[in-house]
Amino acid sequence: MANPTTAAGDNGVAKATTPGDLPLAVVTGTLAGADFSATETTALRHSVAKTQKGYGSAVAVSEVYSETQGLRYAYSGVEADSPAVTRT
Repeated sequence: MANPTTAAGDNGVAKATTPGDLPLAVVTGTLAGADFSATETTALRHSVAKTQKGYGSAVAVSEVYSETQGLRYAYSGVEADSPAVTRT
């Protein structure tokens, strides 16, 4: 697991809970290129959207991600990122 949640009371929490301005993580690469990586341990949620055609021509893949400090889960020890991100 690249970014497991830690115990916080009865729940799991993604790390990097110190308040600060987002983004905290420096994110590089792409999910499509299989080289998506980030610094810090905030929770990253990543998605890729691709449409088949745009007004008769091919459309490039669109990638977006969100970063959350202290994202809570029901259990500790689960992967905080979706999908898992390489940490540098």
